[in-house]
Amino acid sequence: MHAKNNSPRNRLAKPLPDEWRQKLIEYGAPKRKYAAVLRATLVDGRVIEDLIVEQGWIISLSKKGLAGIFEERIDFDPRQIKEVEIKQVV
Repeated sequence: MHAKNNSPRNRLAKPLPDEWRQKLIEYGAPKRKYAAVLRATLVDGRVIEDLIVEQGWIISLSKKGLAGIFEERIDFDPRQIKEVEIKQVV
């Protein structure tokens, strides 16, 4: 019997705020088992070109977070996201 593992691959991951999760669902992403690449703009004007979100968790700030288990510090508060552009959902 397999243990259910819902934890993100980056133990330092942060949850994506619900409003942006809803936008992903409206775009067609499944509620579970997905990975997305987003372009996020923060309230201070900073732009993150490749924000990797997996199953509702921000796991990486670059495409290097698409494979393997790793640790990467997410250096911003997800509530500071003011705009997202969905680049890709898998």
